[in-house]
Amino acid sequence: MDFTIYANKYRNEIIKTTQELVQIPSIEGDPQEGMPMGAEVDKALRYVLDICQNMGFRTKNLDGYVGYAEYGHGPEMVGILGHLDVVPAGEGWTKPPFGGVVDRDRLYGRGTTDNKGPTVSAIYALKAVKEAKVPLKRRVRLIFGTNEESGWRGIRYYTQNEETPTMAFVPDASYPVINVEKGIVHVHLTHKATDNKVSGGKTLQVLELAGGHRANMIPRLCTCTLAGEEDTLKQAAEIAQSLQGDPYPQVSAIVKGDKLVLTMEGLAGHGSTPNAGVNAISYMMQALKAMKDANLTFESQAVDETIDFLTQHVGLETNGKSLGIDYEDDVSGALTLNVGLINYEEGQVSIAFDIRYPVTKKEEDILNPIQTAASKYNLTITQGHSNHSLHVPEDGFLVQQLLNVYEKHTGERPRPLSIGGGTYARAFDNAVAFGSTMPGEERNVHREDEFTTITDLLRNTAIFADAIVMLAGK
Repeated sequence: MDFTIYANKYRNEIIKTTQELVQIPSIEGDPQEGMPMGAEVDKALRYVLDICQNMGFRTKNLDGYVGYAEYGHGPEMVGILGHLDVVPAGEGWTKPPFGGVVDRDRLYGRGTTDNKGPTVSAIYALKAVKEAKVPLKRRVRLIFGTNEESGWRGIRYYTQNEETPTMAFVPDASYPVINVEKGIVHVHLTHKATDNKVSGGKTLQVLELAGGHRANMIPRLCTCTLAGEEDTLKQAAEIAQSLQGDPYPQVSAIVKGDKLVLTMEGLAGHGSTPNAGVNAISYMMQALKAMKDANLTFESQAVDETIDFLTQHVGLETNGKSLGIDYEDDVSGALTLNVGLINYEEGQVSIAFDIRYPVTKKEEDILNPIQTAASKYNLTITQGHSNHSLHVPEDGFLVQQLLNVYEKHTGERPRPLSIGGGTYARAFDNAVAFGSTMPGEERNVHREDEFTTITDLLRNTAIFADAIVMLAGK
């Protein structure tokens, strides 16, 4: 069976469906009645369920938390999991982030690769299998998550209320097959000093300090507004400008009267690969520490001690070495740490780390050293979103069949991979990530100008259809 024929047949439908889905800005919002992830996420969920129902699939909406579409019969079930929510657009786009603009082979927009485009390909893959009348021995269920980027409440609602797939794949990473995913933990740190006055030297008052959108995004921008004497502000501006890089970080330091507005611009990206970007928060901390080293003083004790903690125990590192958590193993590789958020408001500093740790380590191996280091700077930590690691045996049926599909389409049969990214695969015992990008492809995920290609959408439709046949066919 050549499913590329079906993919090309559906070409215009696939493009149109992807565009319309991308045009829904499905960032998790305030919950409403029957819409636990907000109105826009709910709109996206209803949109795909309507598409699937019109294709003749059985559909179900689980109270707005998650939905699914199913085809076929049998006691066993193959799951294909995608998510319809997206991270915030962020800054720096040259195309409308929710426009679904097509420019030659590229289709731009937040979610085009992560994860709306691959989800659309999976829908049309199942349509192709149905239209081709391929006999199946297992049901196939497309499961649509709603807050993969911000907490996993949707998929957890599914696991508590619905049938577990016999096996599943998740088109939310890369080929050939991802059978190992590191553990994930978000660490939130706060500092609210009882005494917010630090005196001595040339004093700077912090009016604003903010950077980042989500813990799992490398922050592209960090801003800091300082007040003080004009000469002190000019000295601070010169210190910050000395960190100007080529091409990153980009530094803007503008003195207006008794205020200095600092902007540090880095390179955004996915928090699971922090070394692939340039962290604007980390460089802002370097600039503020350089001011301290030049005998400038910050009025806020909370800011002052936060600067010391972040520069001495994180710095520009992405492996947690200065925190004593630079773990690594042969199965999953090295730990990564991303400083994703910082905010100073009403005397309190808030920070968020995204940490991906090897499968041979546990959460306490991460949290305890951070707690020890942070307490010396009057910072308190709390654990946020977390997910256990994943390790599916390489020689099992699921991995081997998906490798067969990959080999059919590429002529290559590499070994499966380990990633720091976290996919819905870890929601179930027998699930792996499969696609949607080829090795080495860059699609600006969690970065400005995220895109997929028409080639990607059609190729993945054919690959996923073959995967359905290999896993569910008679």
